[in-house]
Amino acid sequence: MNTDSTNQNPLVSVIIDNYNYGRFIQKAIDSVLHQTYRNFELIVVDDGSTDNSREIIESYQDKLIAIFQENAGQNAAFNTGFARSKGEIICFLDSDDYYYKDKLAKVVAAFNQNPNWVQISHGRTTVDAEGGIIGRDPIYFNQGDVKPLLLQWGRYAWAVTSALSYRRSVLKKVLPFPKQPTAGDTYLTATVPFYGQIGKINEPLMYYRKHGNNVQANSNNLTYLIKQREDTANCINNAASNIGINQRFDLKRDIDYRSFKILQSNRGSLTQTLQIIWMTLQEGIAIGHSFKDTSERLVRRSICALFPHEGKVYISLGLRRYLRFKLTGIKPQLTGKKSDNFQF
Repeated sequence: MNTDSTNQNPLVSVIIDNYNYGRFIQKAIDSVLHQTYRNFELIVVDDGSTDNSREIIESYQDKLIAIFQENAGQNAAFNTGFARSKGEIICFLDSDDYYYKDKLAKVVAAFNQNPNWVQISHGRTTVDAEGGIIGRDPIYFNQGDVKPLLLQWGRYAWAVTSALSYRRSVLKKVLPFPKQPTAGDTYLTATVPFYGQIGKINEPLMYYRKHGNNVQANSNNLTYLIKQREDTANCINNAASNIGINQRFDLKRDIDYRSFKILQSNRGSLTQTLQIIWMTLQEGIAIGHSFKDTSERLVRRSICALFPHEGKVYISLGLRRYLRFKLTGIKPQLTGKKSDNFQF
């Protein structure tokens, strides 16, 4: 792999974090090694796996940079990988996901064409544990200066970890990852926009694998969900403070946080529901959510506010499976993802 770079041909560092995903990691590694863009380095950080991951990683020899460390979590693994990396562009990849073969080429081209961008989101294709396509997820993402959205609503439209890419220059300003939040994409997407414009590629460039059961995806683990929203607010406000912005995000304006607190108390009301409906409409317009996405948020948040017991079932299953469950009485098996950030 060539380590020389120019403005049009920068070195890209791909950092894979892995923990006990020996059954998936070969697909992730191969998807990087077979990229059409060739000026890259691949760093695989194994975070204390106890399965056959090490054997698989070591079989690639000098085709990648392998780092083995004691288990310390995703953020620690990414910190290790970034410290070892040299690329001008950094792409993250969870070891159960994998790339389209032209992902790096299109990310590099987008950064070259947009020198003000510091972060890029792109679309994804969702697959099951065996790699069968489940569906293509929405590819709408915000672009430009999203600081006002973060400070007003605590969110904007962004991608998951394996669909995020960064300029090294901006990561040097926000890394290392802290211990909280535990989801790396939560931290990056809440802090990086305070240091530059963000961009998007409106097409899927990675495969996002859903498998197993997890508290972070399709879950009614309210302790985790509430903590995740609180951590996001802290990230936003700390970043604003660091660059001298006086405005702060008010957690009371986080509509999901309000919904989760209602579920936690098991006490909803019509007044709260009307407030949540109005705020959801305003949020949808500000962020640019589609009518379909805004409608789903309205239904989910309204159910949580009016009927907390049903709300817990709804957020465990999602709209389609919830409707199927109510019609048939058969509760479907949940699917989740270890490193998922619970994102709406």
